[in-house]
Amino acid sequence: MTLGQKIKEARLSRGMTQKELVGDAITRNMLSKIENDSAAPSMRTLEYLAGALGLPAGYFLDQAPISDGTVPDGLDEARAAYRQRRWSDCLAALEADSRAGTSDEGYLLHAHAGAYAAREALDAGQFAAARELAETAQYYNQEGLYMSSQLAAQLALILGECLTRMGEEGYESQRAAFLRAFEALEAQHKIL
Repeated sequence: MTLGQKIKEARLSRGMTQKELVGDAITRNMLSKIENDSAAPSMRTLEYLAGALGLPAGYFLDQAPISDGTVPDGLDEARAAYRQRRWSDCLAALEADSRAGTSDEGYLLHAHAGAYAAREALDAGQFAAARELAETAQYYNQEGLYMSSQLAAQLALILGECLTRMGEEGYESQRAAFLRAFEALEAQHKIL
């Protein structure tokens, strides 16, 4: 049984919806990707999900696609696509190789390529796609070792614009996320 299948089975056996399980920790869309094994959770997300399900994190770790810290060969394709500004190909390469996609560099590439792809989708008027890409990039940015306040601010702006154009609620929460990211940038600037 895969990690995603274990999470889904545990959730369903407790009669929980995806929305109930994720709370404010991650998006329902990201949980869906995790349950369908098209994305692997960070250790922090896995610990959150395990806690919310009342299980130890170790229950899910048997043969789970969690990075062991080595640099997998699958990153080569993702790096090449990123350098050539082929954002969708970069994301596809990371999703195709779970070891590459769950490495620290994989999270970094997921976040940045996802942000660029979200901006392109937004500029093309594909608001739902832009929102999904930006939410996923936001997840990888927050969970990764190389979290960037600047990228968080950019993603908050993209999401705010998507929500506004789609006529959905949530703009205020994205505005607040942008302001938090901006404050973090100011704090980093003072340190440097």
